[in-house]
Amino acid sequence: MFESVRRHQRIFLGLILVLIIPSFVVVGAWDLISPGSDSGTVATVGRQKIQKFEWERSHQQRIDQVRAQLGGRIDPNLLDTQASRLSTLEDLVTQQVLLHAAESLRIRISDEQMRKTIAAIPAVQKDGRFDMGLYQQALKAQGLTAEGFEQRVRADLALELVPAAIGRSTIVPRSVARRLTQSGLETRVVRVKKFPIAEALAGIQVSDAELQAFYQANPKNFQTPEEVDIALVGFAKPASADQVEQFSNLVYEQSDSLEPAARKFNLPIQTVKSVRRQGPDEARPAELQRIVGHPKMLQALFSADVLVNKRNTEAVEIAPGVLASARVVAHRPAAPIPFDRVRAQIERQLKEQKASERVTGLAQTAAKEFTPGAATPGLAAAKTLSRADSQKPAGVAELPAEVIAAVFSSDTKSLPSAISVPASARTAAAWLIVIESAQVPAVDSTAVKEAVARELQRLEMASTQDALERWIGFHRQAIGVKTFPEKLAKTDSR
Repeated sequence: MFESVRRHQRIFLGLILVLIIPSFVVVGAWDLISPGSDSGTVATVGRQKIQKFEWERSHQQRIDQVRAQLGGRIDPNLLDTQASRLSTLEDLVTQQVLLHAAESLRIRISDEQMRKTIAAIPAVQKDGRFDMGLYQQALKAQGLTAEGFEQRVRADLALELVPAAIGRSTIVPRSVARRLTQSGLETRVVRVKKFPIAEALAGIQVSDAELQAFYQANPKNFQTPEEVDIALVGFAKPASADQVEQFSNLVYEQSDSLEPAARKFNLPIQTVKSVRRQGPDEARPAELQRIVGHPKMLQALFSADVLVNKRNTEAVEIAPGVLASARVVAHRPAAPIPFDRVRAQIERQLKEQKASERVTGLAQTAAKEFTPGAATPGLAAAKTLSRADSQKPAGVAELPAEVIAAVFSSDTKSLPSAISVPASARTAAAWLIVIESAQVPAVDSTAVKEAVARELQRLEMASTQDALERWIGFHRQAIGVKTFPEKLAKTDSR
C-alpha cells in the first residue's frame, strides 16, 4: 500500500528525467486550471484534490512498470483490477498525507540539498559531472520549467523525511529477534513417500455422461475467444496541445470514420486483425501490442458504443505524447467449441482429477496407519530440512515448497509422527511425510549469533512499516480524507 514511502533510495529522481514522466503532475494543480471543478475529483486530502487524470497517469505507469518487469507478456487486464485501481489511489492519498505532515512540521529542504540531489541524476551528467545543458534539454523535452521541477524535488525529499523519522522512533527487543532466529534455523529430519498422479492414471475410467456433464457445467472453458478486427490510427509526439485537442475532437465528433483525423494529420490507417478482449498476442509486434493491448483501448473497443453503435473509440493516451483511436470493422463473439473437439482434453482433465483424489486418499490412509517403530514400505532415506529450503527454486529444492511448509507447521511434541500432503497440479503428487526428529539451535550458538542481526533488521523494518501505517491512519482522520472509488470503476460507456 505504501509503495511511495518505501523508496529509501532516491532512484525515482533519476528516472524522472530518463523516462517519459507520465505521472509528473503536482497533486492539486488542477485547481489552478479549473477552480471549483469537482467532476474529476477522485479523492480529497484536506483541501487538496486528487484529480482523475492524475490517478490515470499514475495507474498506467504502474501497469507499464509491472508489464515491463514481466517482459510484456501478461494481459494488462489482469493488472487493471478494481483492487489495483484502489491501491493506486491509496498511494496518491498517502503521498498527500505525508506532504501535508511535512508542511505542518515545517520541514524544509535547503537549496544545497536540492541541488546535490539533481546533480546526482545520471541523465543530466556528462563525464560523471552535472551538465547544465543536459539538464535544460531534459526539462525542455518534457515541457517542464526548472522552478517547477525543483519544487517537485523538494517535495519528494521532504516526503522521505517523515517515514525516516518514524523509523528511528521504533524499538524492537533483541530477545524477540533471537527467538525468531532460533525458529528460522530449526531443522527437521524426515522420510517421505511420494504418490505420483501419473502412476495412478492407469485403470481410471471416465464415462460419457461425466464428460458431457463437465462440458455443460463449464461453458466458458470451452469457447473461442471474443475478438475484433480493427482500423487504427495514431500519432506520437504531437507538436502542441492544440494538435492533441484537434485529434481528440475529430475522432469523437466525426465518430463514423477515422478518415478525417487521418487526412488532417497525414496519418496512415492500419488494419489490425484478431484483437482479443483478454490475453496478449505474443506474435504481434511489441509496439503495436502496446497500443491495442492498452487497458483503456481494450475497454473502449469492446464497449457497446463501439461494437453496437459502430463509433470510433475516443482518443486514448497510450503514453505521454502517444495518442490512438480505432474502430471495429469485424466482431467475432465468443462461441462454444464443439464437444467432439475438446472431448480428449476433458477426458484427460477428469482422469487427472480422479487420480489426484486417489493418491491423496492413499497418502492420508498411510499417515493414519503409521505406527512408530513399525516398518513403513516405500519411505525414502532420511533427509534434513530447514525452513530456508522452501525458498529455493522448484528445480533446486528436493521437495516442493508446500511439502516443506507442511513439515514445519506440524506439531513435534511427539516424534516420530506422520502427516500427509494432498496432491496438487503444481506438485503432481501426494506425499506421506514421517518426521523423525527436530532440532532448534541454542540461543548462544554461533549460527544464532550470526543471523540475529539480520532478523533484527527485518523486524525493525516491519515495525517501522506498522508504525507508519498507524501514523498515517491517524493523520488521515485528522486531516480529513475522502475517496470516491465509484469514479474508478470500469465502464462500458464512452
